[in-house]
Amino acid sequence: MIYTLEAQAKVNIGLRVLGRRADGFHPLKTYFHRVSIADTITMEILPSSTLYIYIEGNESYIGSGVDLMERAARLFSSETGLVFSLSIHIEKRIPFQAGMGGGSSDASSVLVALNDHFGRPLSKEKLMELSLLIGSDVPFFTSGLPAAYAEGRGEILTPVEPLSYPILIVQKEGEKISTKEAFSKLDERICIDDSIGPWPLALEDWKENYINDFDALQSVRKDPKVLEYLEKAPFNSTTGSGSAQLLVFKETNERKEWFSAFTGAISGLKGIFGVLCCNS
Repeated sequence: MIYTLEAQAKVNIGLRVLGRRADGFHPLKTYFHRVSIADTITMEILPSSTLYIYIEGNESYIGSGVDLMERAARLFSSETGLVFSLSIHIEKRIPFQAGMGGGSSDASSVLVALNDHFGRPLSKEKLMELSLLIGSDVPFFTSGLPAAYAEGRGEILTPVEPLSYPILIVQKEGEKISTKEAFSKLDERICIDDSIGPWPLALEDWKENYINDFDALQSVRKDPKVLEYLEKAPFNSTTGSGSAQLLVFKETNERKEWFSAFTGAISGLKGIFGVLCCNS
């Protein structure tokens, strides 16, 4: 059986990171929101007497190690006792190490698709438990929610109203940020602020109320000329732990005009258009 899946990215709108817990993880407060930017995953599942997993794709890192999609498949097999042959081809559109949850969304899509294929042997609660074993962002994708307020490691989710503003993702060519390293840098802070505004506020109030603690770490924001242009958008913030930047606009034409001026003045950056979206 062959399945084609669209694994959507997410952005964080506001992200407050608290101190490291005894287990090494950081509690957080954030709003997760799905966006229309997505990877396309083609899965072929066949009967097999032994577990076989093969992954290929259009990014050089794919196939070089244990992918989160492979981890999801192995966890599913271990939990259910089912074995199968799984071949995956992925067309990556979500930037790698950009803070948009690409790997987490891909893994969640594989986990849910395997469960559906085999007649849903795992409950939604068990899928959420396995998702957290894969990564902190994975439960949000597995939940099916378009937008949510998240606490804990990101697994305590409260649905919030999804929005549909046009967005732009801006990333410096070649810049990638390790999530682990980004969180480690936050441990050097002396003062921690966990305040985050209610949802949803008017867009003009987002900058003052939806603060991302990772903004201070992003090298692209330390370029005065780049930061000047970022601040001209109604809302700008780091996407998750970075390295990409999220810009939110009220109207599509406003986004186009901003992007035209930005690319004319700044070199070495690339942009991806999308929208905050409600599709699960």
